[in-house]
Amino acid sequence: MKDLLIFLSSLRWQDYVDIFLNSYILFRLYVLFRGSRLIRVVPVVAMLWILNFLALSMGLVITTWAIQGVMAAAAIIFIIVFRDDIALVFNSRNPLSFFWGIPSRKLSTPIEIIAETMFELGRKKIGALLVFPGKQNIDDHIQGGVRWGGIISEQMLVSIFWDKNPVHDGAVIVKENKISQVSVILPLSKQNLPSRYGTRHRAAVGMSEVSDAMVIVVSEERGRVSIAKNSEIKEVKSVDALGEILAGHTGNVKKKGLENWKEILEFGIAGLLCFVLITGVWFGFSRGKETLKSINAPIEYTDIKQGYDIISVSTNTVDLQLSGSTPLLRALRPETVKVLLKLGNTTVGPNIFNISKDNIMLPPGVTLKKVEPQSVELVMGGLVQRKIPLQIDWSGTLDNTLILESAVPEPAFVEVTGVSPGVEDIVTLYTEKIPLESLKETDGGIIQAGIVIHPPSLKIADKFKTVAIKYVVKQRSSNEIAP
Repeated sequence: MKDLLIFLSSLRWQDYVDIFLNSYILFRLYVLFRGSRLIRVVPVVAMLWILNFLALSMGLVITTWAIQGVMAAAAIIFIIVFRDDIALVFNSRNPLSFFWGIPSRKLSTPIEIIAETMFELGRKKIGALLVFPGKQNIDDHIQGGVRWGGIISEQMLVSIFWDKNPVHDGAVIVKENKISQVSVILPLSKQNLPSRYGTRHRAAVGMSEVSDAMVIVVSEERGRVSIAKNSEIKEVKSVDALGEILAGHTGNVKKKGLENWKEILEFGIAGLLCFVLITGVWFGFSRGKETLKSINAPIEYTDIKQGYDIISVSTNTVDLQLSGSTPLLRALRPETVKVLLKLGNTTVGPNIFNISKDNIMLPPGVTLKKVEPQSVELVMGGLVQRKIPLQIDWSGTLDNTLILESAVPEPAFVEVTGVSPGVEDIVTLYTEKIPLESLKETDGGIIQAGIVIHPPSLKIADKFKTVAIKYVVKQRSSNEIAP
């Protein structure tokens, strides 16, 4: 249980979104394609994927290559073979139906009229052939036909199959509450059917072999009503039985309470299996193969005491050896790894800090294997204030007709804040270089100059960053001027 909690805590919120989003998409695909031929291929695809994973883990290069080739070719074949099933789902008028809702065929097919009329035709020994398409498109399997578009009624069905009508020998295509086509030619079955079945029965079975359509056939010789579906044909004994079969195919059947609970249980199990499958796939891709990666990470110092400062450190970076899945390490950015040292308990002078996994912030799923160096030495200093004398830094040469009698900086002493130890060794501070050539006025003047801050760790108040230098310059006598 503890290991499970540790594993869950290592996941990012992006990982949860990734798993649940793809689980829901897979579940929606199951809901949309439930009952179609495509769903029967899913176990085969799952088996190929498992075989590919096993071959890859065992190092079977040729086998892995062959399985991947089969899967790539199968993807194209599936799209071609099951294009009708796919088109039926993605040609929905409402695109949001892909993400929500349970699709159902809500047809207004007049079941009672059709059922009673079929047995009425049977009593009159009038042959009939009615096709009720399922989810798949049947246009590629039928030939000929005349567009009709009439609303279904007993009189219309009887008149269509009346032996004096030119279109009575063909099949009738029923869509919702209308007859869409008449005099349609259906593909004949290739099965070895009993001799009592005529051409209508062979056409009915043939249509059920190449599609998910249901076909009602009425025998002209015996007057019996039969149903052909899923490559099988069986006789129907009563109007009520035919009505139930027709209602189940068209989706007009009202589900009872027990059937609703069965559907809820089915969807619940399907959703759980989708979640388990996606979780396994995600774990295989993100955690399945552990690799190593080395990075050089900078050290960040926090919680420095007020009045303290860092004088020197043994190193500013550390080498980290990290482990994790290949995708996670490839996506690892340097800024997501941090090495933090808290200096709240430091003292003035040398301090040694051991670097462990507690000091290193890593993304979830990435673990620390090794760190070099394992410790860092810091020399800490406290901040003290001192008054240091200021000295003017002259440069160049003064005009030989002039003599500098005096030059005094104001202030003569500057208050600085520096780190101890170290600040005690500073004897004096200097102004910026002042060229003597600029002193041309006799009797004196004032020059503004900045202060050179060295070392840079020194801090001075803003009022001391510029000083005024008062100087006095006089003219040399002719005897003092060098020839």
